[in-house]
Amino acid sequence: MIELYLLEQLVGISRYQTLSEAASKLHITQPTLTRSIQKLEELLEVPLFTREKNRLRLNGNGEMAVEYAKRILALEDELVKHVRANQDGSTLVSIGTCAPAPGLVLKRAMLKDLPAAHIEVTQEDEDKLITGLKDNRFQYIILTHKLDDPDLECRELGTEHLHVSVLPAHPFALKESVTFDEIDTGVFLVYKALGSWGNVCPDHMPHARFIYQEGMDDYLEVVRSSSLPTFDTDWGIELFGKRANRVSVPIAEDAASMTFFVIAKRG
Repeated sequence: MIELYLLEQLVGISRYQTLSEAASKLHITQPTLTRSIQKLEELLEVPLFTREKNRLRLNGNGEMAVEYAKRILALEDELVKHVRANQDGSTLVSIGTCAPAPGLVLKRAMLKDLPAAHIEVTQEDEDKLITGLKDNRFQYIILTHKLDDPDLECRELGTEHLHVSVLPAHPFALKESVTFDEIDTGVFLVYKALGSWGNVCPDHMPHARFIYQEGMDDYLEVVRSSSLPTFDTDWGIELFGKRANRVSVPIAEDAASMTFFVIAKRG
């Protein structure tokens, strides 16, 4: 029997790339993580990694195992939430979203009518969102376009607008708005898991450099201690407030605005 902690550690190695970083993020020692890898390989009776000097690299077996591990862990999380919701008689709503802020905007709106509900927001790519809606893993999904399906109902959630976030002394801070051409230079801090927003800035700012941060907590900590510009949106500001000691300047381009739609099964 494969214990869940082994799957969690396997996914951690996949996410953080190196044993040392994975061990640090998982709050265990590197020898402990190494023993877990060995135990999982013994249970599966196949090697999961290619051993190279000073590092491990997932092989084909390992990549397959990671995908199954993610699904198993997601089901375990779903089990806990559904059972707990059933125990206290509350409504459990699962939202799948293609970008961070829209899911939270929809959650906030739902909580006004269902204050006792347990509302889960999960960010996935479009194919997984559509599959999840059809498989009833999600009650609602959020996409950047409508779906032409008579069994689905679609409503516009609203339009989110991209801003550049800079220190007050930065030249952009004096402007009412900027264009991509104006800011297509220098280095920007970027949160990696932006979903549908992910390629907008790189596609329209080919001369800029982007430093990506994996986790939201790590990203926010780097932004707080850095003078580098970053990005936010009007929805992000509405949800979390303005960043301390930063000026948010709208990007006046069509590509810097994105309209989102909520999609659910009819009935």
